[in-house]
Amino acid sequence: MNDPVALEEIAAIDELIAQSIEPVAPPASVRASILEAIRHTPQNSVTIRSAEGRWKPVVAGVEIKRLSRDPERRTVTLLMRFQPGAELPEHHHQGNEQTFVLEGSCCIGSVCISKGDFHMVDAGETHGNVVSKEGCILLLVVDESDYRAA
Repeated sequence: MNDPVALEEIAAIDELIAQSIEPVAPPASVRASILEAIRHTPQNSVTIRSAEGRWKPVVAGVEIKRLSRDPERRTVTLLMRFQPGAELPEHHHQGNEQTFVLEGSCCIGSVCISKGDFHMVDAGETHGNVVSKEGCILLLVVDESDYRAA
């Protein structure tokens, strides 16, 4: 019984464990320390936060990290991180893909976007290679079926 555990199975187990834990208010001193740390967090905390959690390799130089799943809308919100020079091959979308550039820049097919830009791919479309010369971090909201295909 050495079958690998699927990422979806781990997520389901995580959700069950989280639901079974009774919330407990932290002691006042701990709460005060946490609030103080939040007040002193740099405004550009994307780089700091992107280093936390589980990253999953997609292709060489490209990783994704799931942030949340909306079962009612059947969407997944995730971060995608490109190392400089990394390329994601052309691919088809079953559902919509919304992309917001948090850091760096990339070209999605012939459309080049940089920090602060938004890009949308409609369901049923195929877009060209995604290439990032300098590296980038993208925030994506994708159809659940496209996430499972990654």
